[in-house]
Amino acid sequence: MATEYFWPHDLGGSEWSTYYLARQLINEGHEVIIITPNYGSKNREVWRKISIFRFPFYQKIKGGTAISPFWHTNILWIILSTFYLIKICKAEKIDALHIQGKYYSPAGYITKLILRIPAILTVRDYQLICNYGFCIWNNKKSCNLKEYFTQDLKQYLENYVPNKTMFSLISNLAFALRARIIRNIFKYFALKMTRIICISKAQTKIYKGNGFKKVNVIYNSMEFNLRKKTKVENKIVFAGRLTPGKGINLLMQSMPEVLQKFPKLQIQIIGEGILKKSLEKLAKKNPNVKLEGQISHTKLLNTFSKSLVTVMPSIWPEPFGRIALESISQGTPVVVTRNGGLSEIIDHGKTGYVCPQTTSALAMSIIMAIKNNKELRNNIRSGAGLLKKKFHQSPAQKYIKIYENTV
Repeated sequence: MATEYFWPHDLGGSEWSTYYLARQLINEGHEVIIITPNYGSKNREVWRKISIFRFPFYQKIKGGTAISPFWHTNILWIILSTFYLIKICKAEKIDALHIQGKYYSPAGYITKLILRIPAILTVRDYQLICNYGFCIWNNKKSCNLKEYFTQDLKQYLENYVPNKTMFSLISNLAFALRARIIRNIFKYFALKMTRIICISKAQTKIYKGNGFKKVNVIYNSMEFNLRKKTKVENKIVFAGRLTPGKGINLLMQSMPEVLQKFPKLQIQIIGEGILKKSLEKLAKKNPNVKLEGQISHTKLLNTFSKSLVTVMPSIWPEPFGRIALESISQGTPVVVTRNGGLSEIIDHGKTGYVCPQTTSALAMSIIMAIKNNKELRNNIRSGAGLLKKKFHQSPAQKYIKIYENTV
């Protein structure tokens, strides 16, 4: 498996999805090797039975912050990742190459050609369709070049660039042009993969609608260990990027109605993003709101287990929604909006609630999830076997079948 990040640089859901899949494949009797840049870490080690091969990289990671995408989208990255992918796969006599990040697409395709091994690509976002992605929020189709600059770029500037100056406008125009070219390059190589895997039916529909073929659906992996009950605190939690698309504004707009019913309820917000400063101001005025930055994966899972409800109020078409999966893996019900793959994770009325993207609907669903909390938690525990099969055993078995059929 080739991934842009991996332990100890576990910076997001993609890395943990790779980790849990690798663990289950090992349990099924397969050998798994992770290939990733070193970012200053050891070049090779074994962690939890997973062999990690790290190749030399020109950027280091300090403080758990991801590097700029620029470092994974330039010609030096393509040369470096291709060289080491071929070198390691050949030395280790790899049977199948599973690419866990789109930025390995050129290296994966060249490795596939030279070593004559299958290369499977799992896509976890929409950047191979459009790097901004606003165009697929409603019509599900990628914008043309004119729409890209007049609509998508405009919407990005309005929502993600708070201090607009002539310099910021010119630089964002240059970034947009470069990003469009990069999208075309990586899309070209992605289309040449042996197989493309999407992580939800909703995401697959969008990819197929934009010209991608040979696409399968396999959900992200997660372990379910609901052995002991945890004392639940009087709080709900939001975890994710603090951006408009993740719906944090929608959540905060719904909270007055929720707090009328539960005035002592705490709202814990975990994450980083462009809306952090405005949320910090809100937290200072409202004692019910607690704001944290990015926390470790272990601490995040522990936070879920102690919360009444996790809320994922996305207003963009989530490719999957790993936060929702991680929450129910800890026994905590989730309230989600009906966007993207979220409704494929949450069983409405059993493991949480799926609601329309409105303030009133979200507030009512949170209230119901709190009132019916005990019943929902019992449903998750009693259905743990089915959840484990759907989100842990089945994904590994489906990947094994693809590996075997393409070798």
